[in-house]
Amino acid sequence: MDFIDNPSFGHTKFKLPLFLVPVIMFAVLFLGIVATKVYVYIVTGDSHSESN
Repeated sequence: MDFIDNPSFGHTKFKLPLFLVPVIMFAVLFLGIVATKVYVYIVTGDSHSESN
């Protein structure tokens, strides 16, 4: 089995700049945390209003 040792192999047309990778990663992480907190707030708020 031959291994590809050519670093230019793969997508080269729309390559992401290296400094944007951690920015996008932390933005997705932050949005996931906010979405989780909003979801938990909505679910716990609805269960409280249904128990009359």
